[in-house]
Amino acid sequence: MLTSTERLNECKNYDEIESFDEYPVNGCIEIRALELHETYRFHTIIAMSEYDLLRAGKLRTHLGVEGQSYESALLFRDKVLMKQCLEEAGIPVPHYQKIESSIDLYLFVQRFGFPVVVKPIDGSGSVGTKVLKNESDMREYLSKGLSGNMEVETFVDGDMYHIDGILIDGHMTLNWPSRYINGCLAFQEEQFLASYQLGADNPLTSRLTNIVEKALKALPSPKTTTFHAEVFHTPDDKLVFCEIASRTGGGLIREAIQQGFGFDLNEICVKKQCGLSYDIPNDSQLKRGPKQLNGWILIPPKHGRLVKVPSIPFENWVTKQKISAKEGEIFQGASSSVDVVSSYLIKGDSEDVLINRIHQVASWCSENMIWEGQSTWSLK
Repeated sequence: MLTSTERLNECKNYDEIESFDEYPVNGCIEIRALELHETYRFHTIIAMSEYDLLRAGKLRTHLGVEGQSYESALLFRDKVLMKQCLEEAGIPVPHYQKIESSIDLYLFVQRFGFPVVVKPIDGSGSVGTKVLKNESDMREYLSKGLSGNMEVETFVDGDMYHIDGILIDGHMTLNWPSRYINGCLAFQEEQFLASYQLGADNPLTSRLTNIVEKALKALPSPKTTTFHAEVFHTPDDKLVFCEIASRTGGGLIREAIQQGFGFDLNEICVKKQCGLSYDIPNDSQLKRGPKQLNGWILIPPKHGRLVKVPSIPFENWVTKQKISAKEGEIFQGASSSVDVVSSYLIKGDSEDVLINRIHQVASWCSENMIWEGQSTWSLK
């Protein structure tokens, strides 16, 4: 187990456990892995984090270890290469372009107009993503200097859905859609981010799962992997593919799937890669959908000091409350879509019930969390 210094205490029951400072960028990790291979000749490299996929892929390719190759990892991480691959397979994607200079952005806007979205090609959690709505936004953005490794794409109007599941030995074992409430950029305006699973009878369910299955066939997908895709549904009833990752989604996606389908995505994925036995429902059960519908809500930090996070009273249908902040902690807002002070897992008998309960939790948090500061949290 090679891990970060911050998470060393979470790791147990390994023959060797080593931690590293500056884990996301520390190049010594790969070197240490090569050294350990000389001793152990390991047959599997497991990486569950978005930021480890390229690192692990490079090691597998170099060592001839089975699993996701560097080429595969790159096509799941690089949003420009990904869209090229999907577009060639006939899957609708936004217009897009890599930004090499400010001229690229200017010419893209001249061709397609505002609004546009700029974001890191290999980003995650919506960090560094910005919507430019007009000429003023663009000039302000460019005046601060362009970051490297960025892309621009046309803004897609519509609702965003995420589709999550797992491939096992190339077989689509689980593939199920959910709808975001507010969307992944909500944190930039101090709004909550929420999601709820679609019912099997929702007309979009099969359309969303089908487009994701087509995308996974178009990409050089690992034989065994979890996945997290995002797809827009436009007002004129079209599906436009945003992106897909070869890892488990964030927020409480993993917990919602476990509550609805009866197994942990990460546990099954790791056990399969290790050659260990595992137990999941059969295909017919999984295709019928979750035993009950589930949703979740993430409450972002404000600008100010968090005074109080009381326990939520809806005990019969809020199945989990996770407090991620300490009372007295000072925040400067959220830095990503999964930067939260508290999160809640919710169950319900229908989509409408879940939507109503999500808004109940949002209202309760707005009224009962105590902050000191100037910010006013939005319930949009």
